[in-house]
Amino acid sequence: MRKLAITTGDPAGIGPEITSKALRFLSLNDNLIIIVYGKLYSFSDGNRIKKIEHVDQAIHPNYIYWIEIDDPKIKIGKPTKSSGEIAYKILLKCVSDLNHGFLDGVVTCPISKEAIHHSHPQFIGHTEFFADLSHTNDVIMSFWGPHFNLALLTTHLATKCVADKLTKNLIEKKLRIIFSEFQKFLSEPKFAILAMNPHAGEKGAFGTEDEVLKVILEKIKKSNIKIDGPFPADTFFAQHADKYDVIISAYHDQGLIPFKMISKDEGVNVTLGLPFVRTSVDHGTAFDIAGKNIASELSLLAAINLAEKMLKCDKKDQNNIYKNFAIFYDKYMAHVDYEKWIKFFLECFSQRFKRNPKKTLELACGTANIACELVKKGLDVDASDISSEMLKIAAKKTLRPNLFQHDMRYLLPVEKYELVLLLFDSLNYLIDYKEIEHLLENVYTTLKQNGLFIFDITTIKNCSNNFDGFVNLEDDQDSYLIHHGEYDEETSIQTTNLTFFKKKGFLFERFDEVHKQKVYNVTELVSIIEKSNFKLSAIHSIGFKENLVKSDLTVLDENFTRLFFVLEKK
Repeated sequence: MRKLAITTGDPAGIGPEITSKALRFLSLNDNLIIIVYGKLYSFSDGNRIKKIEHVDQAIHPNYIYWIEIDDPKIKIGKPTKSSGEIAYKILLKCVSDLNHGFLDGVVTCPISKEAIHHSHPQFIGHTEFFADLSHTNDVIMSFWGPHFNLALLTTHLATKCVADKLTKNLIEKKLRIIFSEFQKFLSEPKFAILAMNPHAGEKGAFGTEDEVLKVILEKIKKSNIKIDGPFPADTFFAQHADKYDVIISAYHDQGLIPFKMISKDEGVNVTLGLPFVRTSVDHGTAFDIAGKNIASELSLLAAINLAEKMLKCDKKDQNNIYKNFAIFYDKYMAHVDYEKWIKFFLECFSQRFKRNPKKTLELACGTANIACELVKKGLDVDASDISSEMLKIAAKKTLRPNLFQHDMRYLLPVEKYELVLLLFDSLNYLIDYKEIEHLLENVYTTLKQNGLFIFDITTIKNCSNNFDGFVNLEDDQDSYLIHHGEYDEETSIQTTNLTFFKKKGFLFERFDEVHKQKVYNVTELVSIIEKSNFKLSAIHSIGFKENLVKSDLTVLDENFTRLFFVLEKK
C-alpha cells in the first residue's frame, strides 16, 4: 500500500481551499492512502476525513487522513510571518516522514517564499527545500502537461546568473539526469532543447553559449539519446513543439511562459531526481482570491493523478464520459418535468406503504436535480455519481442531498434505504448482462425489507425516433458542444458522440466524449430481474396509468419511449 502526502501550503492562501475541493469527491484508489498535512476545510458529505497525529495511523484507503498544522489566528488572504512559519512547519513535518520512509510521495500546494523568508531567509523554494533535506545533490524542475512536458536546466535563478551557472560540465550533467529521469516514466522519449540566445546565437553573433551547447549535444547523441536543437525559442513552440515528448529550457521563464499559457489548470510541477515522488500545482498562493471560494482545484487534481501514475498505483477503471459534458448537463435536461417524475416516484411508494420513504438513495444522480427536489419536499436523501464533475455542480445547489462519489456497479451499505432510484436511462450504460445482475444484487443488499427500486430505460422507439442521426449544437459562454447520435439496430447500441471546444487563452481546445448505451428490450430485462431476489411489481410509462407488467411485453419497446420498472424487496 502506497502513501501520498498533500501539503496545503500557506494557510492564508488558496491551498487549503483547493485541497478541500479536490478531495471532497476524489475517486479513491484501493492501492493508495492519502494524508493531508496542514489546514483543511471539512466537508459534510463526499469522502470521509479522519484526523490523526502520526502517519502510521493512516491504514485504510477509504478515508482521507489529516494531520492538522495550523494557527487559527491567521487571516485568509493576509500573508504574514506566522502564515509563513506554519507553511514551513508543514513542509518540515512532511519531509521528515518522507525521509523516514513513511511516505512514498508528496503533492504540494503553493507557499509564499516572502512569508517564509521572515523566519527562514535561506529558503528558496519547494524544489531546493526537498533536495536539501533529502540530501539530493542534483534535481530537475520539470513540468508535465497535456500538450508538452518541460524540463529546466536551472531552477529559481536570476536571469543575469544563467550564463555563468550553465558551464559545459553542468549542462552535460543536467541533460543526463533529465534523460535518465524521464525514461522512468516515458517510453523512448524524444527531446528538444531551446537555445539560450536569440536566433540560437546566429553562429556567435549573439553569444557563444549555443555553439558550446551544440558540441555537448553531439557528445550526448552518441549515447543513443534522441535530442534535437538548440532551437530558437521564439519560433519553436509555434512550429516544432508537437513533435517532441520533452522540451528542455535553459532558464525558468523561457519555457514556463508558453507552458502555463497552453497548459492552464492542467499543468503539473514535478521535481525529478528525489528519492520520492514530488508533484505540485503550477500556480501560486493567489492571496487576492483566497477565502472567496472561487479558486480552481484542477491543477491540484492533475498533480494528484500524476503522482498516482508515477507511484504505479493501479486505479479502478473510472468512467470519465461526463468530464466535459457536466457543464452542459442541466441545460440539456431543462425540458424534463421533474415535478411530474417526483410525484410518480412518491405515489409508487405511498400506494404500498401509505407514507413517504424515510431514507432515499439516487444512484448515478448526475447534477442531482431529482435528489434536490426530493430534499425540498423534506425527504432524507443521499445521492451518488461516478463523475466528480457532476457532483461538484450538484454541491453548489441549495437544499442538496448528501453527496458521495460512487460507481453504481459497486457495493453499497447494507439495509440502509427504503427507496433507491436509478434514472435517465443510466441502466442503459451497463452494456453487459452481468453488470445488471451485480447492480441488482447491490441494490437488493442496500434496501430495507419492503423497499423499492425504481429505474427507467430508454427504448428502441426512443432511440430510433429521437436520437438516430440526431445533430445539435450548444454554446455556453466560452464553450461549445456538438452532439451527434447514432443507433445501431444490429448491436442495439446507441452511440452519442460529443465534441467540445473550450476557450483556453487565445485559442480553443477540443475534447471528445463517446457515450455508449445498450438498448435492452423489455423481455430481456424481465428475464434478468426474474433471476434476482427482486419481485417485479410494475412497469409504467409516466402519464399512462395502466400497470404494463401483465400486458404483452414484446410490444412495449415499440409503443413507449421510456419505461419505468418498479422492483420490490420482499
